[in-house]
Amino acid sequence: MIGSMPQHGNRIRRYCALVLFLSLASLSAASVRLGQMFDDPNSSERILSDREFLRPLMPYEQEAARQLKISLVTMGKGDPLYVWFGHSGIAISDTKGERSVLYDYGIFSFDDDFYQTFAIGRLNYEVWATATAARIALATEENRDIYELVLNLPDSAKLEVLSVLNYNVQQEHQTYLYHHYRENCSTRIRDIIDKAVGGQLHAWASTIPMEESIRQLVGRHTYASPFVDWTLNFLQSGTIDKPITLWEAMFLPALLEDALRQFSYVDEYGQRVPIAGERIVHHVATEGARAPVLDSWHPMTLQGMCFALAVGLLCILLGRFQGAPYMTALRRVFRFLYGIVNFIWTLSASVLSILLIFMMTGSNHDVTYFNENILIVNPLVLVLAVLALASAFGNARALRGFRKMNTAMTFVIIAVILLKLVFIDLMIQQNWQIILTMLPLHLCNSTIPFERILVRKRRVIDDSDF
Repeated sequence: MIGSMPQHGNRIRRYCALVLFLSLASLSAASVRLGQMFDDPNSSERILSDREFLRPLMPYEQEAARQLKISLVTMGKGDPLYVWFGHSGIAISDTKGERSVLYDYGIFSFDDDFYQTFAIGRLNYEVWATATAARIALATEENRDIYELVLNLPDSAKLEVLSVLNYNVQQEHQTYLYHHYRENCSTRIRDIIDKAVGGQLHAWASTIPMEESIRQLVGRHTYASPFVDWTLNFLQSGTIDKPITLWEAMFLPALLEDALRQFSYVDEYGQRVPIAGERIVHHVATEGARAPVLDSWHPMTLQGMCFALAVGLLCILLGRFQGAPYMTALRRVFRFLYGIVNFIWTLSASVLSILLIFMMTGSNHDVTYFNENILIVNPLVLVLAVLALASAFGNARALRGFRKMNTAMTFVIIAVILLKLVFIDLMIQQNWQIILTMLPLHLCNSTIPFERILVRKRRVIDDSDF
């Protein structure tokens, strides 16, 4: 036995080297694209670039402008995932004729190759104009918060806002490339309002730092669904962990409204004008209808770690029961359960890793680029899934290989942790939720909890039972 120990140690080192090599090789999935894969002729910047919002008006234009009321309509959280973050629209009302139209930048359809375009990061959204009353009625039926904030804009800006919106709803201009944080229903309206006040909104909001990052702002809305929260955090890289200002934070409709309620601008006469006028409450969602949006971010790291520890401890118990002095049939049941439990989590992790690599290399989802999580959950986990399934049906060699590879992955994750602690300014991705979920799973299935004592009175596990 003593003579075989060096050979056994060499095998372990080879396994560790293989795991480390394949894990580091996954770094090749880091995207090298620095710009957009697709050019959008209807981007907010292009639509607004040549527009003149502040100009002298003719007498008939002044009369028309005085009859316009422009409002920001903000809708709260809904039930489907795509409306968890709320919604913004801009309403134009003719006070004389009592007509009101809501211009909506958040229209999409699950038809027209939606899933294909989503996969490659080319999300086609449309701008629609609908009756404000009908849109509010629909949101009321959905039991969502609905607020209307009347905007105090210069008269000439009102006319140009209406012109831009009518231009944008034309069939050849109504489709744009959606981006979760830079081009959405809220940011498009933010940009229009900023132009309407001569860029003063951007100048003001860009000087106000946010205490929370984009990831944390998103986490306020996703905390109620641990699976969604974990998956979104896994897929998104450190690009959403950088410091941001209020300007970037206004990708969330509620924060756009909050910012406008605080903002004032200097008009053509040198007077400071609060942009927010009357705030109308159209509907308040029934209390308890859905999980509320948090006022501040709460990390979900502990929940993920506790779940992983529970699964890991279950694996330790099932793994040890395989060697207990029970009847062979019962031991086989524990062996099967041990293998299946491990097959489920390793297969789930491998699917996520393959999805991440595709999004990093073959899609326009720039928030996935240079994702540290590919070191922690990489396609090598698929090998673990195969070994786990084979061990469930009695393959002793697969079981040994499974535990050795888990040992190696444990050391890889520990190495990542040490690197993050040393290179704090470089590895800024807030992925402790992912790290502290995967570490217990690998550790509890490694050779460490199942290490054999060199001298025993009798061998408990008989490989022939496998």
